This record gives sequence, C-alpha cells and structure tokens, in this order.
Amino acid sequence: MRCAVLVGAFCCLATASAARAQELSEHEFLADFPTVLSASRLRQNASETPQPVTVIDQAMIKASGAREFAELFRLVPGFTVSYVTYVKGMQPVVTYHGLGREFFSRLQVMIDGRSINNATLAGVDWSEIPFAPEDIDRIEVVRGPSNATQGIGAFLATINFITKYSLQERGAEAVVAAGNDGIVDGAARFGGGSGGFDYRLVVGHRADSGFDNIEDSRSRNFLTARSDWQIGAGDSLLLQAGGTNGSNDAGLGGANDPPRSVDLKTGYAQAKWEHSFDADEGMYVQLYYYHFRLTDVFLPDQLLPGASPLPIDGGSAVRRTDLELQQNFSAGPNLRWVWGGSVREDLTEVPLLFTTIKPLHIERLFGHVEWRASDKVLINAGAMVENNNISGTDVAPELALNYQMATDQTLRFSLSRALRTPTVIENQGQFAVGPPGTPRYGPPGDLLPETILSRAISYVAEWPEQHASLDIKLFDDDVHDLIDLIGARTDSAAETFPQNAVNGDAARERGIEGQFTWRPSADNMLVASATFQDIASADNLDTYSTSAPHTTLHLLMSHRFGDVWDASINVHNQSAFRADGYSEPQRAFTRVDLRVARQFSFARGDGEISASVENLLDDHYTEYRHDDVASRRIWLTLRYKLWP
Repeated sequence: MRCAVLVGAFCCLATASAARAQELSEHEFLADFPTVLSASRLRQNASETPQPVTVIDQAMIKASGAREFAELFRLVPGFTVSYVTYVKGMQPVVTYHGLGREFFSRLQVMIDGRSINNATLAGVDWSEIPFAPEDIDRIEVVRGPSNATQGIGAFLATINFITKYSLQERGAEAVVAAGNDGIVDGAARFGGGSGGFDYRLVVGHRADSGFDNIEDSRSRNFLTARSDWQIGAGDSLLLQAGGTNGSNDAGLGGANDPPRSVDLKTGYAQAKWEHSFDADEGMYVQLYYYHFRLTDVFLPDQLLPGASPLPIDGGSAVRRTDLELQQNFSAGPNLRWVWGGSVREDLTEVPLLFTTIKPLHIERLFGHVEWRASDKVLINAGAMVENNNISGTDVAPELALNYQMATDQTLRFSLSRALRTPTVIENQGQFAVGPPGTPRYGPPGDLLPETILSRAISYVAEWPEQHASLDIKLFDDDVHDLIDLIGARTDSAAETFPQNAVNGDAARERGIEGQFTWRPSADNMLVASATFQDIASADNLDTYSTSAPHTTLHLLMSHRFGDVWDASINVHNQSAFRADGYSEPQRAFTRVDLRVARQFSFARGDGEISASVENLLDDHYTEYRHDDVASRRIWLTLRYKLWP
C-alpha cells in the first residue's frame, strides 16, 4: 500500500513538473573534457563536481585491451582489482581504498542509472554484466562517498556504466575472439531505426578456463535489447531489457566444498521517460526490475560418524523493483538545483539461512544545489534522506567549495558523511549449518550502519590547447562501525560456521592520488595515474590496515601508425597487500599488457583484427589466494561491421 501511494504521488508530480533531460549531446561526448552526470545529478565539468570524477571513454576501453570489465578499473587511481576463486568460481573483487572482500561491496555500481549491487551481501558479480565492452559509451567513476547523490550504497565510490544510444550502433557487427586458457568470446549486434525511433539488439558469449591450477572455468551467454524513441521535441522514451545465463566451476575440493558447477542467471527491464524544456530544466521517471539467481545444490562428505550427508543448497535469489523520479531546475547561470526520490523493494532468498528473509523496503529523497557565488567560487551542497526497514532513517550530507585559482586551475574542498546500511543477510542472523540438516540461525543482528566522514582537497587543471588534464586528490577518511563476519577460523583460513555479522572495527584512510591525461592528437593518448595511501586500523576482526597496496602506478599509452595500424601498452605496478576476508598475502608485481590491431576497409563496411597479450612478461603473481596464479594470456579478435 505504501509503495502504491508513493507511486501515485510520483506520477502526479511527473505530469505537473519540469526538469531537464539527463543525456548529453554528441558535442559533449566528443569534447576534450566531457561533462559528467553521476557526481551530483547535474551536468557539470570535471572541475565543477563536488567529488573527483574519472571518465573511462571508449577510446580508453579499446586501448586497454581488457576483456574483463573489472580490469578497466586498474586505470582509475585508488582502485584495486583482484580475483577470488571459491564458492562461485573465479570472481573479480573491485575496491576503492581497500576495505573490500569477496562478495561484499562498499561501492555503488550502476548501468544507465540502475543499481546492480546484489541485495544479499551488496556485492557485484562483474561477470554478469549483460553487454560487450564495445557497447559502453563511457564509465563515470566518482572517487569518493556519494551517498548524497546515489544513495546509501555509494559508500566509498560510485561506478556508472553508460551504454551507447541505439543511434550510435546502426548496422550489423560481429566480433569473435579466441586464445589460450580456454578464451572463446563472441558478440553480434544489429541496430537500425527511422523517424526518431532507433533500436539495438546484442547477443554474445564469454568463456575461459580461469586460473591454470584451479577448477574455475566460466561460461556466459548474454542478450540485451534497447530502443530510444524521440517522441517529440521535448519527450523521449528509453526501453531496454536483457539478461545473462551461464555456469562457473566452483569448490576448493575440501570435505564440505566439493568441486562442482554452479549456475547463474540474471535479467533486467528498464523504462525511462524524459521531458525537457531546455538544457537545464526537465524531469524523468524511471522504473526498472532486476533479478539474480545462483543455483548451487551439492552433497558434502560425511561430517559425523554414521550420519548420512544431506544436500546443501548454497544458492540465492534476488528480485528488485525500483521507481525513481527526478526534477531539475535553473534560476539563471548562477543557481541550479535538482531534487527527486525513489522507492525500492528487494526480495531475497538464501536457503542456507533456514529462515525467511524479510523484504527490504527503501524510500529515498535527495536534493542537490549548485550555487556560483562569484566568478571564482562555486558551492555544491546536497543530501540524501533514506528510510529502510533495517536501520530506520539516515541522512547523508555533502558540501564542496570549488575555487578557480586561474582560468584552467581549480581547488576543491569537500566534506561528506556517508553510510552503508547493513544488507538483509548481514542483519538477519547466522550463516550456519552443522551438522548437516540441523538449522541454526540467530536473531536479527540489530547492526548499525557503517559510516564514513570524508575530507578531501583536490586540484584540477585543464589545458585545452594541449588537450591535457591533471587531477590530484588529498584524502583523509574516518570509517567506523565496519561490518564483518566472525566465526572460528582454521589454520588454512578456510571458512567455518557459524558466522555472525557484527560491527567491530574502524579505519582511517589517508593518502594522495592523481591522474594525468594527454591526447595531443586523435592518433595519440597517454593516461598515467598513481596512488599512495595508508590505512590505520586496530584490525580487530579483519586485515583492514593491509587491505590496499600502499603504492599503485598505472600507465596507458596508445598510438596510431598511419591509417591502418594502432598499438597500445598498459603497465600496472602495485605494492604488496592482503585483501580483507579469507585472502592470503599478495606480493608486489608489475604487469604489462599489449594490444596491436590492424583495420581493413570493405565495399560496405570495415573490419579489424587485433592481438592482445595480458601479462606479457608472464609474471606469476597471485590474486587473492596463493593458488590463484596469474599467467600470460593471449587472444586474437576479429571484428567486422556492415554499414547501414
């Protein structure tokens, strides 16, 4: 009933209100310093946002040669990428400033504005993203707490994948790739349209055998359809739907973790209607549905003498429905603001808990104001009020002052408070079975939200004549009431039961990070980033103080030779660290990736053949656990596009 009332209220507001359309023009897509949307929900230049923002565009995606979406975040200062290989097979772990562990996430990850964070433990299954890298227009990464804009899940940072308009991918295209370690990828897309209506259909497959000495093969099929309909001068409708299905090899081979195959399926549908009066005033209403299902029923070895082993259901399922309204206003060149709200329901099933998980209901109200106080001073202020049936009502405010030192140089002073609400599973009870078939679960945990007080000073320089930019951030973050799982551990650090989620740790993160981008011509690009950070924690329950490398360096260079050849090189270096959770120490390493490509022209289309080498020097570093040894990977990709 409550959702129905709010839905009705939103619809009434939608018919009576005005705001601006959120999509950017083609001119802005191609600009040297593109404007961004994810930091404040207002269209802003990178020097005007309340938090630093890194934009990964299609040119960087292509030059990186990455076939894993998670690998793209090695390009972003402050981010760490590693891989865990048990429970669900090979899974990326992406963190910002550490504090990340398997299946947990303190990041908000979105695709076209819809959250893909799993409601079980708030993590993200990066292998379930239902499109190919070529379908991405850009990725906006807000490097800092963005609760005030994107909700309580945006605790440390926000990632927003923005896919291409249907109009940008007209014609037919086929891509196939094959290489060692069982790499077999492929995708086919077709786009067309007329009269203001455009559509795109993409179908694809991804597979590999994971690490050499672990049974962690993965296979995914995906399908996505999108249409963009320009109804009139000020109205547009976006409709898209799709999903993935596949399997992972999982299990470490222990008595209660036998080798097996787990099945994963996802699906989504999204509708977004936008109405705009001009560039700064408009509104939208968005409704999306998302579901995730992991099927993992297995028979463990006998635990008690004379007892028969019983099947264990380690699967889970999530269904999410979310409705959001947003309005944008402008009172002239010096004052703009945005407000909106959303209602969400998450339904979760986890048979291993032997208890019914209550539906999670979330209501949000957000607002942000941008005030140009003078020619040199810009003030951003915003807040999110969220109410849910786990932790009640929380408020996350944000304040930033941007001072323009010179035409091309800006200092940003930002202060924000953010929270991460416990997930329904963290708060519901014990993760426990033992002996098999005997349910054990505790009472609701009555957990507190995790909190962070973030202080940052940033320097942003943009030199249009040189097509270069520099972004440096000094940060000092205090994190409290960190939620962790506690339970008995064995010498092998294997997961044991029962486990309870508790608030038990704090951490202070301090450091400096930065990124330099230089594109002297359309044929050349250089992107360099560096991070130096320190985490102080008592480590009462986990290894928070070592959960991120002290030093991370990354360099991406690409060059086009003549009209048909191009090459790029990625160099990534990071110091030793130990991630949270049941990880093992990871030594320092340097990884070099290489991509070489040649383009072809045909009567009605064009094509490309490329060779990608990941870990060129075959540096056998480990990922998350000592058994996860990264070795050299090589694959060839053939692409052919038929023009419309």
